[in-house]
Amino acid sequence: MYLKKINIKNFKAITNMEIDFTEGVNLLIGDNGVGKSSILEAIAVALFGMLKGIRGVPTKNILQDDIHFTIEEKGDASSAIRYWTPTEIAGTLEMQNESYHWRRYRLNEDGKERTKMDDDGIVKWMQHISNHPEDSLPLLCFQSDARVWQTRRGDFGKELKKKLDDRRCGYIGCLDYSLDMKGIQAWCLKMELTAFQKKKPIKEYEAFKNIVACFMQQISQLEEKPQIHYSSLLGELVYQEKSQLMPISYLSAGYQSLLWMVMNLAYRLALLNPESTDNLGESEGIVLIDEIDMHLHPKWQWNIVDALERTFPNMQFILATHSPIIISSCKNEQLILIDEDEEVRYLANAYGYSVQDVLNFRQGTTEKPEEIKKLSEQFEKALDEDELKEAKKIVREMEIILGTDHPDVRDAREELRLNGWEE
Repeated sequence: MYLKKINIKNFKAITNMEIDFTEGVNLLIGDNGVGKSSILEAIAVALFGMLKGIRGVPTKNILQDDIHFTIEEKGDASSAIRYWTPTEIAGTLEMQNESYHWRRYRLNEDGKERTKMDDDGIVKWMQHISNHPEDSLPLLCFQSDARVWQTRRGDFGKELKKKLDDRRCGYIGCLDYSLDMKGIQAWCLKMELTAFQKKKPIKEYEAFKNIVACFMQQISQLEEKPQIHYSSLLGELVYQEKSQLMPISYLSAGYQSLLWMVMNLAYRLALLNPESTDNLGESEGIVLIDEIDMHLHPKWQWNIVDALERTFPNMQFILATHSPIIISSCKNEQLILIDEDEEVRYLANAYGYSVQDVLNFRQGTTEKPEEIKKLSEQFEKALDEDELKEAKKIVREMEIILGTDHPDVRDAREELRLNGWEE
C-alpha cells in the first residue's frame, strides 16, 4: 500500500496544492517557509481519518489553528485575522491494485464546527483488518527529528492502552510527531520481565531488537550487528556497538535521534503485528519524517535513506530535508521541489551529484557565502584583465575575512604567483 495523491486546501501555510507520490521514498525539498512541514501535517490528518473505524483509537481532527489565515490591516494601527475556509484534505491510497479515496474537511473556523469525512471504503477496510488477527496491520507513523526531544508526558495513553491491551495500541499517538519514549522503555521492560518469567525469548521483542540492530548496522556500516536491550540495573535502554555499552541517554544527539526514530517504528510494528515476527521489517505502511537530517553527522546522512529502504523494504517514506548530502544519496527516490508560489515540481534524482552541484542545480543556492563568492568573481575578473595590483588587494581582503590558511586564499595566491606577481 502507498499514498498515491494528496490534495490540500487552506491548511496552515498552504492555500491549494496537489502532490503525487510514488512507492518507496519521496523526498520533499524547498526553502524554509514553503510548506514542507504543513504538507506532512496535512497528510497525518488525512491518515488519521483511516483510523476512525478502529474502536478505542483517538484521532486528530482539523483544528482551528490548522485553518489557513491571513492578517489584514484595519485603519492605521489595527489588524484583523481572516480565516480561509473550507479547509480540505483529500487522499488517494493504492492498495492491492485498488484505489481508495477519502476527504476530511472543515467548513468554517467556528469552535463548534466538527471535522467531517467522506470515504469510499477505506475506514471499513481498516476496521475489518483490525478485527482479524490473521491480517497484517499497516504501520502509520509521523515523526519530526527536529522535535525528537518533545516527548509525551509519562502517563500518555497509559489507561487507554490498559483498556485496549491488544494490537490496536500500535496506533495510539502514531501520527503525533512527539515521541512516546517512556512508553517504549516501559514496553521493553515488560518484555524483559516476561522473558524472565517464561524462561524463553519473546518473539516480538526479539524482532524489535533485530530491526533496530539491522538499521544501525546499515547506517554505520558495521561488520557486526550492535545490540540493544533494557537494563534493569540502569533502569533504561542501553546500546552496545562493538565493545562499548552505553545508556541511550548518554549518547550524542545524533545517536539518540537515529535510535529513537527506528525504535519508534519497530515498537509500533511489534504492537501491530505480534504474530508476524519472522518478517516484521517487511510490513507495509506509510512513514512521514520531517527534517530527517537533523542532528546527523554527514557520514550518516549519506546512508540514512538506503538504511531505511533496506530495513523496511515495503514501506513508503515521505521525507522532508534541506540536506544536499541526502539529496545526492538518493538513487531511485522521487524528488519533489516545493517553491514559494506553491508550485510542485518533480525533479530527476541527483544521485552521485557533488554537494556543490546539488546546491546549485537542485536547491537553487550556492556553496559559499555571497560575500566570498563576489570577492572570488572580482579576483578572477582582475586576473583576466591583467590588473594584478587589484587582484592582490582582493586577496588581502579575503585573508582578513577567511584567514591565510583558507583553501580559497591559498589558491588565489598561487594563481597570482603563476601570473607573475612577486611578493
